[in-house]
Amino acid sequence: MHGKPVTVPEGIGVSVGPDGRPNGISSLHTHDASGIIHIEAPTAGQRYTLGQVLQEWGVLGGTGCIGPECSSAAGKWNVYVNGKVKTWDVTGVVLGARDQIALVYGEEPAFIQPKYAFPDGL
Repeated sequence: MHGKPVTVPEGIGVSVGPDGRPNGISSLHTHDASGIIHIEAPTAGQRYTLGQVLQEWGVLGGTGCIGPECSSAAGKWNVYVNGKVKTWDVTGVVLGARDQIALVYGEEPAFIQPKYAFPDGL
């Protein structure tokens, strides 16, 4: 946000019961705060978008919005996929295996890292 990184939290897409224990998981979720979005699709070949992740997370106008500006239109955001800026709607970006996605609002960072060293097995 405004040139400062925001950590993608653990537990996106994980529901918790009254006892505080996880009791459900969506197709799009996070296991930890590494920023890696896991896709466990019930149907092979199903496509998922960044907008679906943001909906699970509750940002860009949702209840967990990052900063006061995000309650406005998503069009104020820039999105980078593998280090290259994309010009279409942030929410329409299709998630691909091992894509590195950076959302930027406000001041652009000096550099967007184009490669991420994914752990073995992902």
